[in-house]
Amino acid sequence: GGPAARLADHSIKHVEVLEYPEFGMEAIWNIEVEDFPAFIIVDDKGNDFFTKLLETKPVTFIRSS
Repeated sequence: GGPAARLADHSIKHVEVLEYPEFGMEAIWNIEVEDFPAFIIVDDKGNDFFTKLLETKPVTFIRSS
């Protein structure tokens, strides 16, 4: 595989299906990783990365002609 597959091979320590195994990849999974770069958009407490970002750095739109 490519770089992502090699990273996963070294970083994923344990994988198990928690619910709905009949849904295949759409099931609910528990994946234990170590030293795996990830970007958490919404954490387990409901904190939303983009909402927090907009609170600290408002977006400015520039109209092009």
